[in-house]
Amino acid sequence: MMRNLLKKVALALSLAAVYPFALLEIALRATFSKDVFFLAQSQTISLIPGKFGSYMRNAYYHLTLQSCPLDCYFAFGMTFTHSAVSVGHRVYVGSYSMIGMASIGDDYMISDHVHVLSGGRQHSTTISDIPFQRQPVCFSSVSIGNNVWIGTRCVVMQDIGRDCIIGAGSVVNKPLPSKCLAAGVPARVLRMS
Repeated sequence: MMRNLLKKVALALSLAAVYPFALLEIALRATFSKDVFFLAQSQTISLIPGKFGSYMRNAYYHLTLQSCPLDCYFAFGMTFTHSAVSVGHRVYVGSYSMIGMASIGDDYMISDHVHVLSGGRQHSTTISDIPFQRQPVCFSSVSIGNNVWIGTRCVVMQDIGRDCIIGAGSVVNKPLPSKCLAAGVPARVLRMS
């Protein structure tokens, strides 16, 4: 009983602490129709250590992402690069992971140092006389189903179905079906359950 009360107090304090920053971002986003300080604030808040840091991150993302319930855990060094993200219930994201535009289901578990990119074709290379970094970008949202576990140091560029396990170090460059175990570079289905 006391533990739940302390948790609620910590969450309330976290919401109060991040509210001015979230409010500034929301107001500027409404004015300019794009993220303004979101990435900088996400990077800054990612460096708050300890349990209180995880509460602060959850509170900030609850206020600034498309959807993010207050029952998630975001570890030290974890950042979202875009606010166009929907996060499900009971999501755990490990240390130093980075998530771009995504839709993440319930009970999602991501290990440390995982990168979920905003699609697999973010940077164009089609115009031969323009350097790659100045060519048009194309972001797309990656969808990750319920009850997915992604191992350490994975790179995810495509959708993953529900009830999947992705082995450590894998690169998901093609959509993966539900109820599979996949691993490798590129990731391939090893077993269906």
